[in-house]
Amino acid sequence: MKKTLALSVTALALAAAGCGGNDDSEETVEAEAAASPSEAIAEIAEVRAGLGEGLAAYRKGDADEAEQLVGTAYLEHFELVEAPLEERDAELNEELEVLISTTIRDAIKAGEPENEVAGLVQEANKGLDQAETELERG
Repeated sequence: MKKTLALSVTALALAAAGCGGNDDSEETVEAEAAASPSEAIAEIAEVRAGLGEGLAAYRKGDADEAEQLVGTAYLEHFELVEAPLEERDAELNEELEVLISTTIRDAIKAGEPENEVAGLVQEANKGLDQAETELERG
């Protein structure tokens, strides 16, 4: 019985993995999910809000919440900015990606001084200002 169940589960997993067409690549899926420049600008506002909320939580002494908020700002909002920004300024996109996804979060996890984390958030906000300018150029 267990072997039959295991085989059934495996077969279902393989069938599910095959669904969705044969020609979809990761790049195609990303392109379909990419935001327009105006949508990306709106997402930048959400990134800023998440960074601000993360910094506020850090200042209150809740590093776990701060790290989660910054992570959410990156995963749920900056990810949508990346494709249109990459087209306009690949270097800025890479800098912001690393700064938000890794550098700020690592500083929070390491318990860096509040002013250090605040400086990194300020740096990210300056980069987001540049990104917004690039995306507005259309």
